Amino acid sequence: MSQRGIGNENISKLMNDYNRLDLQLTDKLNEAKDNFKYLSTLEKFIEPLYKGTPEQIEETLPALMNTIKMIHTIARFYNTADKMTGLFMKITNQMITNCKKRILDGKKSDDIWNRDPAELIKVLESCIKLNKAYKDSYKETKDKVAEMQRGSGHTPFDFTETQIFGKFDLLCRRVAKLIEIFTTIQQFQSLAKHNLENMEELTNSFQNIIKDFQNKRHDLMDYAKNNFDLEYVKFTVEIQGLDTRLQSFIDENFSRFRNIEYSIRLLHKFENTLKRDTLRHSLTNKYNSIL
Repeated sequence: MSQRGIGNENISKLMNDYNRLDLQLTDKLNEAKDNFKYLSTLEKFIEPLYKGTPEQIEETLPALMNTIKMIHTIARFYNTADKMTGLFMKITNQMITNCKKRILDGKKSDDIWNRDPAELIKVLESCIKLNKAYKDSYKETKDKVAEMQRGSGHTPFDFTETQIFGKFDLLCRRVAKLIEIFTTIQQFQSLAKHNLENMEELTNSFQNIIKDFQNKRHDLMDYAKNNFDLEYVKFTVEIQGLDTRLQSFIDENFSRFRNIEYSIRLLHKFENTLKRDTLRHSLTNKYNSIL
């Protein structure tokens, strides 16, 4: 083959490569424009994930999920299972970040112990409520799309839920344990204020239990490590023993006086103080027996 022939062949190959790359670039550019157009519609619903409270995020969930449903239905490029799962995972991760931020309130993990229990429990409960609302909203949207697309052959609104919700579920398991711990702290703080005879022994026992737990210096927000969970099991066993002693203390106080009026006053006092479900259930039975 002549040198000119070889040169023409190389030019032809380069032109083919150029045309192929040009088409690929055009496709990617169109995809980027399309993705930007649809993802931009999420912006006002995403903002509360960064600046809002868990309650405010919960309020935006119907609109957020409806917009995601729209993207899944009509977007040309962003409606694949991988991209939609990835989008949900980003939303979940920011919800987790938001909840941690609200719980820590700009402080370190150790400083949580200094928070007012009632105020902290409210924040913790809002995170669990948000997780439930998020999953409920997803399921409702999934069911609506399934009904709408029945027999159409379109891609179902059905993604890998363990990937989407798994990390948030882990955080909420940790949060539920923290609620139990701080509910118990709240209870014994209230009991200490009543100055009931012989109550000091019980409150001191609780202080020793909770100080031992605090001294372990667990990162309360690091739900991936199970050292906290092992100590929590020990904590619950010790608190159950303290519950038994507290129940005996309550029974003793009631048995010392047979006056119904005094017993009812005592019941109301404990009713406003006891927070743990087992003790409140026992107190209800006591109230029914007096009446």
